[in-house]
Amino acid sequence: MAFIRVQKLVRDTNGNILSGSAAIKESQYVKDGGKFHSRQIVRERLGKVVWLAPDGKSGIFLSPQRGLVSYDSVSDSFDEVARTDERLSGSSVDVFPDTEIHTVFGDAHLLLCFLAKIGMSEVLKTAFPDEIERERVLCHILHGILRDGSRISCDNFIEKSFASYILGDIPTASLRCDTAYFTMMGKDSVRLSFFKAFVERMRKTNPNFGKCCYVDSTPLPNDIDNNPFNALSCHGVDSSSVQTRLVLVLDEETGFPVWYDIIPGNVLDISTIMTVMNNVAVSLDITINSLVLDAGYISKEVIHAFHNGTEKTLIGRMPARKGFPFKTLYHEFKPSLDKGKYRFVRGGHVYFGKRKEIELFGEKIFAYVYVDKHNALQRERNYMLDHPEEYAALKDKEKDWMSVRFGYFVLLSNKKLEPVDLLTEYFGRTDIEGVIKTSKEYLGILPLAKWSADTVRGKILSDIINTIIFLNMRKALDDSGLSVSEVTGKTQSLMCFRNKHGEILIETPNKKVKAYYKLIGETIPASLKIKDFRRKVMLS
Repeated sequence: MAFIRVQKLVRDTNGNILSGSAAIKESQYVKDGGKFHSRQIVRERLGKVVWLAPDGKSGIFLSPQRGLVSYDSVSDSFDEVARTDERLSGSSVDVFPDTEIHTVFGDAHLLLCFLAKIGMSEVLKTAFPDEIERERVLCHILHGILRDGSRISCDNFIEKSFASYILGDIPTASLRCDTAYFTMMGKDSVRLSFFKAFVERMRKTNPNFGKCCYVDSTPLPNDIDNNPFNALSCHGVDSSSVQTRLVLVLDEETGFPVWYDIIPGNVLDISTIMTVMNNVAVSLDITINSLVLDAGYISKEVIHAFHNGTEKTLIGRMPARKGFPFKTLYHEFKPSLDKGKYRFVRGGHVYFGKRKEIELFGEKIFAYVYVDKHNALQRERNYMLDHPEEYAALKDKEKDWMSVRFGYFVLLSNKKLEPVDLLTEYFGRTDIEGVIKTSKEYLGILPLAKWSADTVRGKILSDIINTIIFLNMRKALDDSGLSVSEVTGKTQSLMCFRNKHGEILIETPNKKVKAYYKLIGETIPASLKIKDFRRKVMLS
């Protein structure tokens, strides 16, 4: 049977309880050498005694687990206690203290410290001088990077996070609707301010940042009605779709974006490239000296601008359209396709590769003809199995083409290299694929579910900022072999709460969380003051 055990009970002259603690105890019988003995054990600690019945069988307690409760040992049951309960009159115990709500600390604190460490906090303060706007941007950065693919909304994410303590100037409910935020982010002046601040900050540690860049584009397919940037686009090889296109300028050394633009899917010409090059040269002192282009960009005007002998480097896929010797080069090189001297291995695939200087639109340029034999064989086999009657009806010449069709491509360049080196440079320089893959898989650049030019641009800028931060963090963790998602996910186990004095008290971290903080050169404090931390991350 349970009973209440009271310790160190102190009353004043009026009989009111000043201090004392209690616990629920039970008697158990244990067998020892054939005899049974009674032993008392603590079942639950009741905490501070607020009121105690004269018979000691019931009372009101401030339990560390349950809060303010009434307990009756006869019925062995708990009940709630109202503020108007007469038994509380005269009590000197603070029976209704502020609730200590525990929130997730580790992931948001780690990321905010990292932003300060790499100078991104400084960039954001320069680009967004208005404190409220800067807080809102930080909310979306935390949500975009740390939600790790979950569908939790921004307002709900911030509410359960330590960030809610330091981002106090924004009503959390206002984060549910993001239209105003993306409209603000979609202004050209905001995009320019951010990249100016970012390039300036990067050049403090790397003076050559942005002095050697290349431009590429990638499609952003979507099904949005009335999207102002949607248009029918073709890569120039064998596929087309309705899409928006993202043009990115990347720093060659780091792979970080230094500028971007959004264009309709069908605006693929030399003027687009020149506009981007001129914009970044004038606005940001960015030099683009390399172009890595999709087949859709390659045109007569591009060949005239970047033929052999020009200073800027061009690598682009030849389109399979009229005016380009796409199939002609196949027939010319067909006798060499199986010769061992032209084979090499890259990325686990066996390639055929051969270079030839050709004249295209009156200009000299190098054509590099390749066949990815792994893809060609695999996809030819699938075609034969899926379309046996169609394949049987093909002429011998068409069957020969089918044996290489799915692995055949041609690169155009004004650089004279060995085919294996040019292909390595082409794949190595297309860091844009890694950037976009990061944005699509981890940061939600797709689906592009926005409805106006400003909100489309604003969402892209928000995602590009998140991508830059994510790539920085991935770079910092490279030597550890850990992923960003693993580190941010496991640091969520570290919790905190804010006391009535406004201090944030952090729970004791485990060894793994300490090790993750050490990877970015940070330690976990036992407590922190909100004002001091806001200054650290440049929120005030």
